[in-house]
Amino acid sequence: MDHEYWVVRLSGILLWNERDIRKILRVVSDSSLVTGLTEEETLDFLQYGFEEELDSLKETYDWTQFKKQLVSKLSKRETIAPGLSVLHPDLLIEED
Repeated sequence: MDHEYWVVRLSGILLWNERDIRKILRVVSDSSLVTGLTEEETLDFLQYGFEEELDSLKETYDWTQFKKQLVSKLSKRETIAPGLSVLHPDLLIEED
């Protein structure tokens, strides 16, 4: 990923200073390792699906929370039924 290109591109979109944009790029690089998405895909998501979190980051300046929110939104979630919801075959009552 060409950091200079993204710094210039995001500077026009986010209207932040260069230092903060470089921090965003570091968060994107870290989160892409966890989520499996490319850095470009993550940056596109930031621009078009993460506006509330970016506004919150501007107010709180909490980079740790921002990274957690990003990874959480981009990670695949599987809902697996709890182990006790299925009756074990030995416990089934056979009707005669």
